[in-house]
Amino acid sequence: MGSAVVLVGVLMALLSSCCAYDFYVGGRQGWVKHPCESYNSWAGRNRFQVHDTLIFKYKQGNDSVLVVTEADYNSCNVADPIGCYTDGNSVFQFNRSGPFYFISGAAGHCAQGQKLIVVVLATRTPIPSPPSAPAEPPYWPPPTPSLSPYPSPASAPSTPGNPPSTPLPPRPSSSASDLAVSKVSLGLILLMALGRALLV
Repeated sequence: MGSAVVLVGVLMALLSSCCAYDFYVGGRQGWVKHPCESYNSWAGRNRFQVHDTLIFKYKQGNDSVLVVTEADYNSCNVADPIGCYTDGNSVFQFNRSGPFYFISGAAGHCAQGQKLIVVVLATRTPIPSPPSAPAEPPYWPPPTPSLSPYPSPASAPSTPGNPPSTPLPPRPSSSASDLAVSKVSLGLILLMALGRALLV
């Protein structure tokens, strides 16, 4: 039971770490007034998705980060923020897709370029697989010749009411869904092996 809990924990850690990213706003420069590159240009070079995280680095006590509405962003209004961060190492995680607006809470900084719009892309959903085709009848190879005193159906003359028999066509090759199932199975086997290796 304990090993199953550990395996589930490892799987959750792998899934969460592979799907979300941390972005340091402004790169090395951080969250400052008069940035070398506008924050919106910086955001335009990145792709943000739900569960990604923005990290704002700035001098605590001299600045802050406000999450605001579009109207407050456009007017640099600091009076009614949706959220306020002041610790100098502010972390904001996206919980939905759509636009997010950030401005500095320090007087005059927003007007000097310390503002950011981030558009978060919708989460990727897997493409539903097409409905499966009806099951094919099993493939039976044609009968092998036997030493029977009676003529085989292939050598019997055909009559209008009894057309000659033909063997079924060969079974088609594996479909893409069979391949996907194989890959998922392989991935699960590898993850189980990893979990077992971590337990030993």
